[in-house]
Amino acid sequence: MIVRNMGLMVLAFGLAAGQVFASTQESLDQAARRGKPAFVLVTEPGAQGIDEAKNLVQSAMKMVPGSTLVELDRSDPANADLVAKFRLAGAPVPLILLAAGNGAIAGGMPAGQATAERLAGLAPSPKKAEILLALQEGKSVFVVASRKGMKSTTGAMSSCSMACGQMVGKSATVEIDMDDETEDAFLSQLKVDRASAEPVTLVLNAEGQITATYAGAADVTNLVQAATKRAGGCCPSSVQGGSKSCGPGK
Repeated sequence: MIVRNMGLMVLAFGLAAGQVFASTQESLDQAARRGKPAFVLVTEPGAQGIDEAKNLVQSAMKMVPGSTLVELDRSDPANADLVAKFRLAGAPVPLILLAAGNGAIAGGMPAGQATAERLAGLAPSPKKAEILLALQEGKSVFVVASRKGMKSTTGAMSSCSMACGQMVGKSATVEIDMDDETEDAFLSQLKVDRASAEPVTLVLNAEGQITATYAGAADVTNLVQAATKRAGGCCPSSVQGGSKSCGPGK
């Protein structure tokens, strides 16, 4: 059994540039409805480097087609719920996040650590965005990686469907085509064996940790148990950032 951590950030994003009369939630909903990725600039009055951060975002936007800039002032009382929900109160600002076209937060970093290339690199593939959204809704996720012609794909999907039924709204299933070039990097991050003759099912608990991997059609009971398991161990490796040492800092 393999345990890895998605290393996911569950954060929020706010006011779209030029929409000063729209609420943060309205701006969030509008970007998601349009399927537009949004770079989110979290600020507060007196923060240093805001103009430089905006310039970075503008450069990154040229690398992410259709993206837009969204600003969130965490000192605005209207944003208090989002600041609390996504734990932005203690974050260093300016902070730049990226929201996928479906509204899921794909990652972020302090502006002082960002480059345009690093920001653009936060943009997730469609299936990764789908998984991130499910996780940010508090669900476990069954990921089935397969390709056309695999005979046991139907069985693997059926097992995941039955597991979802038993979990009653607390899980989701996402199928990924092993031959989809747009998902190459994500499949590599998941360490999916694309040479497999059978579909590969990965189970992510609601914390984004990969708690089990199966070849072929998995047992439904095992799927449910894995989906509700909390990963142990010292430092599970991160799909986004790789393994990290658990030893004391030098």
